[in-house]
Amino acid sequence: MKLACIGDSLTTGFGVFRNERWTEILKDKYGLDVVNKGVNGDTTAGMLDRFHDDVVLSGATHVIIMGGCNDLMSNRELENVKENIRLMAEEAKDNGILPVLAAEPPIIPDMAKRKWSWDADYDYAVGNSLLLRDWLLGFCSENSIECIDLYGLFENELKSLSANELYIDGLHPRKLGHELIAEEVARALMN
Repeated sequence: MKLACIGDSLTTGFGVFRNERWTEILKDKYGLDVVNKGVNGDTTAGMLDRFHDDVVLSGATHVIIMGGCNDLMSNRELENVKENIRLMAEEAKDNGILPVLAAEPPIIPDMAKRKWSWDADYDYAVGNSLLLRDWLLGFCSENSIECIDLYGLFENELKSLSANELYIDGLHPRKLGHELIAEEVARALMN
């Protein structure tokens, strides 16, 4: 298995040391061949634009597609985000690559306003990220695609942990968050 991971700063591993990134944990702890194709600040349109070069030409057998947060924080239409993700999954399948879609962890608006940016429309982003998560779960179920529900995972963890334990700034996970993501991804890939 060669796993390409395409996404935004949540895939890049913004804010944590390289060895603490979930993609690096997959390499070190689980022995997977992983190519990290995350780009800080990227949107699903950007991911779609570079999908062929970054994923298809990488020789990947599997790809994790995770994005949407930057689109929604920029007030882009949810339907466009869905279509971009659908097209990436289709391009993966057309090239013999098994797509795995991931719903990004929830945004913590109060924390993000204080530590990231006060001028984003967090109400729009939060509401639509939940709708995107629900769409991803349904789309994956209908199309027999594995879906990793990091939104649900973090939502559940926030029942016993504080946001400060999981997040750097309300958007980007701390080391513990990356460890949880790696465990969830490994579990999904074993399926």
